[in-house]
Amino acid sequence: MKIQDIVATPVTVPMEAPLRWSMGIETGTTRTILRIMTDEGLVGIGETYGGDNTVRSIGFAKQFVLGMDPFDTRLIVNKLQSFRISYESNIPLYMMGGIEMACWDLMGKALGRPVASLLGGMAKDSVPFSAYLFYRYPGERGVGGEDSAEAMVDRCQALIERYGFTAIKLKGGVLPPEEELRTVQLLRKKFPYPYRIRFDPNAAWSVETSLRILPRMAECGLEFVEDPTWNLEGMSLVRRDVPVPLATNMCVISFDQIAPAVRLRAIDIILADVHYWGGFNNNQKLAGVCETFQLGLGMHSDRELGISTAAMIHFAAATPYLVYAADSHYHDQIDDVITERHQYQDGCFKVPQGPGLGVSLDEEKVEKYHRAYLDQGEVNEFLDPYRPSWLPNLPIF
Repeated sequence: MKIQDIVATPVTVPMEAPLRWSMGIETGTTRTILRIMTDEGLVGIGETYGGDNTVRSIGFAKQFVLGMDPFDTRLIVNKLQSFRISYESNIPLYMMGGIEMACWDLMGKALGRPVASLLGGMAKDSVPFSAYLFYRYPGERGVGGEDSAEAMVDRCQALIERYGFTAIKLKGGVLPPEEELRTVQLLRKKFPYPYRIRFDPNAAWSVETSLRILPRMAECGLEFVEDPTWNLEGMSLVRRDVPVPLATNMCVISFDQIAPAVRLRAIDIILADVHYWGGFNNNQKLAGVCETFQLGLGMHSDRELGISTAAMIHFAAATPYLVYAADSHYHDQIDDVITERHQYQDGCFKVPQGPGLGVSLDEEKVEKYHRAYLDQGEVNEFLDPYRPSWLPNLPIF
């Protein structure tokens, strides 16, 4: 089987309400859907970040993989990654991850097996996810508008009642730190153990603010705090004096950053990502490195649609070392581009059992949200139109 072509289609799917975070708002998600065509007629599907820039990168990269066997995923990634390192070309890791994802889908379809079984076998048939909570601006459908601790507790209650989550993640870095502390305290009061609570202000806090607020948050028995402050040095200073594990998807996002993070004792947990770490192979490598250095392994989310969500589920199911509930924006998105949306059961997603990733494209939805992309452009999460003069400078507090 040989790769004959790669077709890239950008789409934009809106959120139920604008999600606030430390450096802007998320009004929707822009993703590029990939189709890899083969000489045997099989088509593999993948998904990755971005719009026009990703499409251009795919156009540049595919000349290096045409004619290759999609089973040779490590050779494909190595080829693209080596070219990127040597010549500084515009082939980002997240784009490689999308191509590799479609190759694994092809392998599964060719063999009639789900991707998780090809990654080493399913250690579990369902994967837990967290109730991902954002302070939100009001949405067009009369939802959203959560801007206080009480409103966030109500939002969490609704999500738990509807989806059965047992892990809760609060996205902070938006309101004054004392109000976000109060939100965590009220969440813990409303949802005692065995509910697990984690907090992520996306590096919005200074070291001083982190040292002032986090010890009080630690009294709530947090599972971990993700990127309270900026860079490895700042994280190290906070971790030295705060009795709560620190996770990251900001200060460690590549393999060359792991060694200094370990030396500085800056982190306890790294969040995997099927895109920006460069695909399944690199994420399996990351799991091995984390196990070697006794670092925990979680899974990051950045508004995945159904294809990438399926990839996350397969990877988590085949990675016993990944014990933390994964993050997902899925419950905040109004629609998807696959024929059957993933459904939460007791806070978990079942592993798709069909061949490959186990999901299929809804071509009408792809066309609908491709038109939305052409009309609206790419979602820019680093803007806040509700505050036109605001700039995303860190630290904020």
